Amino acid sequence: MKKEIHDETLEEILLEDEKEILKNGKKKKGCLARLLMVLILLLIAFLGFIFIQQYLLDLEAQAIVSAARTATAVENEEKEMESESAPVEAEKSEETPVETATPVPTATEDPAFKRTATIAVQLTDVAAFQLTATAEP
Repeated sequence: MKKEIHDETLEEILLEDEKEILKNGKKKKGCLARLLMVLILLLIAFLGFIFIQQYLLDLEAQAIVSAARTATAVENEEKEMESESAPVEAEKSEETPVETATPVPTATEDPAFKRTATIAVQLTDVAAFQLTATAEP
């Protein structure tokens, strides 16, 4: 009887040891899975950071281009008006020497346009400054 009790106790101990070994083995797999998940999350975060930086650089490039267009738009319009009005004045002077006041292109008094043009020029200056190369200290 004593021998049977000892055999049963030994079997229970062996079963418990096997369960612990299995649990320890699963923990190692869990650790590897956690490490893999952390690495995947870090990779996703890194790629997201790169994507956001690229998007912001694209927006900055668009701002530089639109600022340059806005800054030169008034100048181009003035040149076009001058070139269009020059042949018309020549034709009028040949036909009849009647004195008429020709409209002189003036800057618009719209404060929104002035503000937009000012900001565009400032952005262009900032972009030009950022592109300058400096000697490393």
